[in-house]
Amino acid sequence: MKTVLAHGVFDLLHSGHIAHLMQCKSFGDYLIVSVVADVFVSKPQLIDSQLDRVFKVNALRCVDHVVLCEAPGPEYLLRRLKPCIYVRNDEYVRQHTPEYVTCRELGIQVGFTKTTSPHTSDLIQRIKAIK
Repeated sequence: MKTVLAHGVFDLLHSGHIAHLMQCKSFGDYLIVSVVADVFVSKPQLIDSQLDRVFKVNALRCVDHVVLCEAPGPEYLLRRLKPCIYVRNDEYVRQHTPEYVTCRELGIQVGFTKTTSPHTSDLIQRIKAIK
């Protein structure tokens, strides 16, 4: 069985997130999603709490299991879960993140999904513009 790990905040779950997670599932057989805990989110304000975000992501048909990432990054989850593939959005292709180093050390393949609109920040701006 080919296990896939995806990682993200998934605030204000929307079609862009769902498209990303559906693409993540296509990389393997079993999709685990790591949701970043509130305390480690660098955004000034979250719309949904970590419990709401975990609940919503877990409700998606393409997701097999959800874990709350209670660290600044998913490195400990990569070491513990040892997925076959770690998948991020293609916005992260050129970034050199600690989790990519961990993947290289453990021999975990890194894959990328194609960005699909909207972005959470775009939705928040549209909501704010409603009068």
